[in-house]
Amino acid sequence: MRPAIWVTGLGVTCAVGRDVPSFWAALLSGASGATRLTRFEPGNLRSSLVAEAGLSEGGPPNRVDGLALAAAAEALDMAGLAALPEEGGIAMGGGVGGLPESEEALDRYRRSGRLAPNLRGFLGHLPAHTADVLAAAFGGHGPRVTVSNACSSSTAALAQAALWIEGGETDCVLAGASDALSRLTVGGFNCLRLVSETAVRPFDRGRNGMMVGEGAAFLMLESEERARARAARPLAVLRGFGLSVDAHHPTAPEPRGRGALAAMVRALERACSTPGEVDHVSAHGTGTPSNDRAEARAIADLLGERRLEVPVVSIKGAVGHCLGAAGAIEAVASVLALIHQTVPPCTGLLDQDPEADLFIPREALPMGLRNVLSVNLAFGGNNAAVLFGRAT
Repeated sequence: MRPAIWVTGLGVTCAVGRDVPSFWAALLSGASGATRLTRFEPGNLRSSLVAEAGLSEGGPPNRVDGLALAAAAEALDMAGLAALPEEGGIAMGGGVGGLPESEEALDRYRRSGRLAPNLRGFLGHLPAHTADVLAAAFGGHGPRVTVSNACSSSTAALAQAALWIEGGETDCVLAGASDALSRLTVGGFNCLRLVSETAVRPFDRGRNGMMVGEGAAFLMLESEERARARAARPLAVLRGFGLSVDAHHPTAPEPRGRGALAAMVRALERACSTPGEVDHVSAHGTGTPSNDRAEARAIADLLGERRLEVPVVSIKGAVGHCLGAAGAIEAVASVLALIHQTVPPCTGLLDQDPEADLFIPREALPMGLRNVLSVNLAFGGNNAAVLFGRAT
């Protein structure tokens, strides 16, 4: 029998909140973090609409590191830990890493013709660098990994953390992700014509694209035995996870959502659960026509006759699409829904697409929640899902 995995701490920072309380309040209110790009000159971008995160002054020069340190510190503090134990692990989802700073250095070089005086500054370019920064700040010399799997990276990192705990590799893992706005990602999604010029409206009849965001989120995961030994309080239980790949197209999802459905089914099977026990689905819901259509079909196929009873919500209208950190931020929202027994609204939804044959609330919905399924779909058809259960 696999050991139970408790969530004992949460931390988040993003466009709508610099900590867990402000983040949750913003989600419940339906607030949007949409703003016009200020991090760098937008140039001739199709859309300059983004979701920029606030970051305190005086942090590390690498923006991804700064966001990660803030969210990880909050997760540890909530768990009642000053630092990770010696055997503690770190599982991260990675995206751009130090790319924003590398882009700035390249821009300075183009303007002045001179390289940075200290090339050690480029060490932060690697996505794996942030996990090293967290270990230096908070300890933990157990297993360490950075998963770079596009937009399902951090959900896959949560799965890896669960495997470590289940396999006895360690009994304590700081799991999550951090990602920041960069010229490459903002410009890339503009070139693909996937961004919205107005507002992000997941599952809406008039949706026309996504909004690139930035932020970080971490969950403190511990075996039940370890958590009980130190009298820690469980916030939720990570019950199961599932991964799949469409192998359909580099950027487009499989139209019927078969891969997404497979990941959700595997998460439930691993938890020895059934679709009938899912009370809420935290959807990927980017606001792009093809993603939302495929995902809505997959969720409807999973829920069957309950598809108009189980609330399905995307929070990307609030926080934007935070790429490698999307899954971790949405996992935190899923745990908060269980804690507060409330489903947040689907920010941006005005006129639900009839093809999305689901129950998608537009206002905060108090209800009894036992299990929340969080889903992420990524480029290359890399799908991931994780099931959280209410702490008892």
